[in-house]
Amino acid sequence: MYFALPKSALQVFGALEDRPISSKELARRTNLSERTVRYALKILKENGLVEEIFFLRDARKRGYRRKKFTLD
Repeated sequence: MYFALPKSALQVFGALEDRPISSKELARRTNLSERTVRYALKILKENGLVEEIFFLRDARKRGYRRKKFTLD
């Protein structure tokens, strides 16, 4: 499968880890605006590369991490 991703989405994907990270933290790590990060996350979610989770301490806040893939 081939994805044509914008440069910002590639930057955000590169900054993601296995543990959840907030969009604010991703913006800080990538030096992109929060709006650009949110757009990049939307594209990554639509392509099934990122999963969105809610933090247990505060369900209003979301975290993002790379989606785990398994080879069957």
